[in-house]
Amino acid sequence: MDKKIARVLHSLEKRSKYEEKNHKKISHDQRMLAITRDAGIFYNILLKTHKPKKILEIGTSFGYSTLWFANAIIGKNSKIVTIEQNPHKINIAQKNFRKAGVSKMIEIKEGTAKNVLLELKKSIKSNSKNYFDFIFIDADKELYPIYFDICLSMLKKDGIIAADNILYPIRFKKYIKKYLNHIHGIPSVESITVPIGNGQEISFKKNSKN
Repeated sequence: MDKKIARVLHSLEKRSKYEEKNHKKISHDQRMLAITRDAGIFYNILLKTHKPKKILEIGTSFGYSTLWFANAIIGKNSKIVTIEQNPHKINIAQKNFRKAGVSKMIEIKEGTAKNVLLELKKSIKSNSKNYFDFIFIDADKELYPIYFDICLSMLKKDGIIAADNILYPIRFKKYIKKYLNHIHGIPSVESITVPIGNGQEISFKKNSKN
């Protein structure tokens, strides 16, 4: 683990524990709402094996998951594009990326996820070399199926789309059920739920035409 990244991750984990104990005192827009540490370790190992050159993340927040991704691909001439609509969170994430020494490999796109995704799709559709190898979805749960469909069109063959909050919190259950039913009906995708953290869905794009 890169020492600078490790220090920032440790600081954010302390913030996460504070939020757990004081969640009623902190407004939803001010909360980190990140993946768990064990999920971070899982994705770090997965990406070290998968060796992606280009990563897309939907839902930056304070940059916790982004830093786990960055640590896995640092020094490999790879890039992360991450989407966030909350200016306060973008400001904090930028500071965290600078402290971790990874600002140059991360591009933050501000705006609503759907709009940014559609713009991205439009900009890269003519060049498959710009497609993503790994995409992580951790934003509006009710829009997961929409995000997935847009992302699938920008994903390289043998690429992975992952999604958080598949098992917890329970309040998202109806949205997640729709998401799982949706992706399980796509012939070009193989998918499995991994019970790590709040539950991760790992979807693999088979090497065949959509």
